[in-house]
Amino acid sequence: LLDVLYPADGKASPLDETAYTQPALFAVEYALYELWKSWGIQPQLVVGHSVGEYVAAYVAGVFSLEDGLKLIAARGRLMQQLPSTGQMVALMTSEARVAHAIVSSGRTDVSIAAVNDPNQTVISGSDEAVDIVTTALQADEVRAKRLVVSHAFHSHHMDAMLEDFSALAKTITYHSPKLALISNVSGKRAGKEVATADYWVKHVRGAVRFFDGL
Repeated sequence: LLDVLYPADGKASPLDETAYTQPALFAVEYALYELWKSWGIQPQLVVGHSVGEYVAAYVAGVFSLEDGLKLIAARGRLMQQLPSTGQMVALMTSEARVAHAIVSSGRTDVSIAAVNDPNQTVISGSDEAVDIVTTALQADEVRAKRLVVSHAFHSHHMDAMLEDFSALAKTITYHSPKLALISNVSGKRAGKEVATADYWVKHVRGAVRFFDGL
């Protein structure tokens, strides 16, 4: 992990490859939780952002550390095997405005990937479709920032890995949350649905409803 995060001088880190990014994020966030716990800080509720929800689910007792690592490693590996196509752009405007722009574009190969706050919505999809939606909103004075990512996450570009991920997710032992876990999928407190393989498959494909969760 340290070699990935802090490569030796002159060596490149594979951290931009999602097969490494996702397990590395999990490891760092898990370590932060353990550090806080060592200081006597215990959470009353937990929320994550995309990959972060895997650590939140572990903390809430949904699955064991080993199963959480198994899930996130498979998720990153399967996504890495997909063609590196498409893009993601953060648009500094509301979800409703972005949704209207997507409908107006007539494109079905772009979708909302994350709603981070009232004025930041991320879109993901094919290069052309994302460019069309972004250009239309920029013409209306909406600021945009292209994200440095290896794949178009939380879009149809993930569909090809869902079957294999579902098969692996069905081998995991799940439990209902033992403390409040706020779901990215619904933006509400998670219930027994989070203790199913289907939930984690939807989590891959659906928008990250982070603002609703906050």
